Amino acid sequence: AATARDILRAEGLVVLRGLLPSGLVRAARGACLRALDRGGALDPEWPLDDARVALECMEGVREPPSLLRRLDVQQLPAVLHVLEHSALFSAAAQLLGVDEVVTTAYKWLRAVPPGKFTGPHMDRAYVGAGTRLTAWVPLGDVSAGHRGSGALCWVPGSHVEPAVVECFRDHQSAGADGERSGWLAPDPGALRLPPSAQGWRSADFAPGDVAFFGMDLLHTTVPNGSGSFRLSCDTRWQPADIPTHAGPNVGPWRGPQR
Repeated sequence: AATARDILRAEGLVVLRGLLPSGLVRAARGACLRALDRGGALDPEWPLDDARVALECMEGVREPPSLLRRLDVQQLPAVLHVLEHSALFSAAAQLLGVDEVVTTAYKWLRAVPPGKFTGPHMDRAYVGAGTRLTAWVPLGDVSAGHRGSGALCWVPGSHVEPAVVECFRDHQSAGADGERSGWLAPDPGALRLPPSAQGWRSADFAPGDVAFFGMDLLHTTVPNGSGSFRLSCDTRWQPADIPTHAGPNVGPWRGPQR
């Protein structure tokens, strides 16, 4: 049977099912939801864990809050217990074929409201090309499909398919906003892929599942088709013995916090 590292090399992405303790993931989810609730973003008529978006946010009266710049939330102990869990350090090291890895202190923590998504891109535009991995960690159930909460989608093999590599070879860095300026198109449907490229693929995710992929994989998320926030986080990993990329949207890298 193919190992996880073999799948990562060939497909550009591997999903490790149940890598993280689901109870810890749910605790991290709860911490994030309480922060959103304090900001008036959740509908009080629904259970907290449903992450149902408040009516004012749904109707555009109030802008849905973002967790992307909430350093206080991403550094909460319940959240860090998941995002810097020893299983992530071990998995990243095994996938990279090294003894030790480091991760960014900054976490790309997201609460994606209905209708929103992340456009197609490659992560090298945000954290630099090279021997690095992203770990996409859903903080809750995420279903694929248009009625789901916005699952991760990717083009298998796009990191090595010659026509795709040539088509997007100039896609190397995002602008100062560190977000939309790194998108290749407004949405996946607007992105023209070479005929030799495989089609978009997605999957269902449960608490504890983690998707690892490299800096050159073409990926996106579909629009959130539910009435709730999708909670997830991108974390970055690289060998401890190579120079780190320290751009304005990355920050310092660090090993396990003992």
